[in-house]
Amino acid sequence: MADAVPPVVSVVIPTHNRRELLLRAVASVLDQDTAARVEIVVVDDASTDDTGAVLKRAHPDDARVRLLTTPRRYASGARNLGFAAARGAFVCFLDSDDCWLPGTLDVLLEVFERFPALAFVSVDGSTFATAQQPALQRVVAGDSPGWSHPRFGDAPLQDEPFVRRDGTPLRLRRGDFFPAIVFGDLFYLSGMLIRRDGVTCAGPFNERFRYYNDWEFFARLCRCGDGAHLDYDGFRRDTGRSDQISRRRPPLALARRHLYLLRSQLRRGDTARYEIPLHAALAHAQYRMAVCLMEAGRNGAARRYLARCVRLGYRPLRCVLRFGGLRW
Repeated sequence: MADAVPPVVSVVIPTHNRRELLLRAVASVLDQDTAARVEIVVVDDASTDDTGAVLKRAHPDDARVRLLTTPRRYASGARNLGFAAARGAFVCFLDSDDCWLPGTLDVLLEVFERFPALAFVSVDGSTFATAQQPALQRVVAGDSPGWSHPRFGDAPLQDEPFVRRDGTPLRLRRGDFFPAIVFGDLFYLSGMLIRRDGVTCAGPFNERFRYYNDWEFFARLCRCGDGAHLDYDGFRRDTGRSDQISRRRPPLALARRHLYLLRSQLRRGDTARYEIPLHAALAHAQYRMAVCLMEAGRNGAARRYLARCVRLGYRPLRCVLRFGGLRW
């Protein structure tokens, strides 16, 4: 029988052949203090390791855990399918190889209670230590490229203290993140809780691309309203495995996706508000595209991008020097 009261939070977990990691991710959500208000929508993306059977054996009678299966659609398609089935007023897209830490959901909802107009709230996280490298702290604000870009400060963000109900002091940054995210990614899906209407406003994940779909989705989401980032260690990332798409992303794919992100935003009809950061980011992205093309040995295409940068007045001397150094 369906629950009479819909859940407050839907956690969508796409997965493919990660049954043990999936169980850890699911358990991390069910261990939250406010887990009674949650549903978990697991989307089994054509796994061949008995993911569905293992999940059902682990949670045979828990109505909060739902399983959807689909032919291979990859992460973006699985997330879209999961969101279509989700019922919560808030949504998190948790990667199956990540997990929440105790108290994460409570602190996310507490921020929304304090600032009900926000479209999304992000928390920080860290990685699990491996034999090859120690744990990396603050993977969001400390490691995501957009935060360290020189133009990050152009975004109209308010930095303020946030004191939790239990008296714990934290730092909160809130406002319009769009003028910053056009220069580089700022968030992780596993550490973000989004209002349902925010996801609807942003639109579905782009299923045509395998790389950087989350960044492009975040850019659209930032256009839907103010967001917030809380300096709180709320999730763990599992890194260093061979099945991670992030390990296979070539630099040229990043440059190409950045250009796609910016051009799609410039095609929108309400760009006047963001004209300055969008055009500045476009010039920067075209220069990076030229550099990546040079490194890939595609000199003819690199020249075209360098010429565009010169016309835009972006690093003209450096562009001319690079142009002169290319073999014809």
